[in-house]
Amino acid sequence: MDVRNTPVSIENADLLSAYEGALVSFQTFVGEPVSQLNKILAEEPEFMAAHLFRAIAFYLSSEQRFLAPAQDSVANAEALLDTANEREQMLFHAVRHLVGGRWEVAGRALDAVLQAYPRDVLALQTGHLLDFFRGDAQNLRNRPARVLPDWSPDTPGYSYVLGMYAFGLEECNQYAQAEEVARQALAIQPVDPWSVHAVTHVMEMMGRSQEGIRFLQEREADWAGDNGFAYHNWWHLCLLYLEQEEDQRVLEIYDQSIVGGGEITLALLDATALLWRLKLLGLDVGDRFKPLADLWAAKLDAEAGYYAFNDFHAALAFCAVNDGARIESLAEHLRHYAGADNPANVEMSQAVGLPLVQGVQAYGAGRFADAAQLFGQVRDVAHRFGGSHAQRDIINLTLLGSAKKAGQDTLVRYLMNERQMLKPSGVLGLRVLQAA
Repeated sequence: MDVRNTPVSIENADLLSAYEGALVSFQTFVGEPVSQLNKILAEEPEFMAAHLFRAIAFYLSSEQRFLAPAQDSVANAEALLDTANEREQMLFHAVRHLVGGRWEVAGRALDAVLQAYPRDVLALQTGHLLDFFRGDAQNLRNRPARVLPDWSPDTPGYSYVLGMYAFGLEECNQYAQAEEVARQALAIQPVDPWSVHAVTHVMEMMGRSQEGIRFLQEREADWAGDNGFAYHNWWHLCLLYLEQEEDQRVLEIYDQSIVGGGEITLALLDATALLWRLKLLGLDVGDRFKPLADLWAAKLDAEAGYYAFNDFHAALAFCAVNDGARIESLAEHLRHYAGADNPANVEMSQAVGLPLVQGVQAYGAGRFADAAQLFGQVRDVAHRFGGSHAQRDIINLTLLGSAKKAGQDTLVRYLMNERQMLKPSGVLGLRVLQAA
């Protein structure tokens, strides 16, 4: 048994302790779970759950370059099925479908694991991230809700489950409850970037930008250290500063704390999305887009069409440096090849990814009416390619700017009515209109 009395097929206390450390890294984004798991498996190659965990960690990077090692880990786990316990066998089937790109089936299989073993934190965390990639707000909330009554404050990792539940509540627009639960999590474990992230989302969505800035500044030591999620929380701080029209501060944070992520996809997504917002605001970002476009180009030589959310952001970077040929190449890939190694991406690309890339293409060519039409047809179904409400707002802002540039004043008014009703204190939409 592990520390939550979830059955595993080994009894070595030292290895189980190391495995728990890898799980904590997975939950907190601190450290590298894969390197920890490699050490465990070097000592005990028949540790079934460690093979499955390694497959999950590789696959959820959302990068095709990690698909092969994820598949290798699934194959290694499959060779151990005969000696695995029931929980590990069930988890194997879920992970096999996940790595095979059958996300809906994998989500249901993870539910089956959690129904039988509600304190299986690996299954829960995997399901939560999968729901995020699928844009499934209801299960972002409900999957943790289905197991929380089986947890208690003295269960190891309880605060992280609260953090998952809090983020799901926020994505379902239950802001007051989301903040309450996230603060409960932080009272137990202050160093939890995901729960900090949930509170920040609430404040961003409610237009509480000054309060959000203070919250992040006061807790900076808890979230801005050496962890793989710090880039994203810095990005959220920048969104709050944009609402306060402190644009120079945004550029300072970008240069100091966001762009340094290099080729890490999460950091590259955030850097691109932030600079694109600044572009929509008519601000001079210098040559900052050029290295991003180069990184995307190098990455997409092998990964175009693997995950539509990444493809869209790459198209924004290419548009910003006037590389229409790259956008056309990406659009062509989405038309014909998307999903070859990730079947879940097929629907995403057809319904969301391709129209958005084509919309970016139209925007870059100055065909703003076409851009508005393409962004408009997608925005209400854009959750299908994942991300949060805050991340997908880039679609609404680009639609708004396109409509303004196209002289579609009735559409502009229609869109602004919505923004002002949902967030009366928000100024970002108005700033985009002024720039356009």
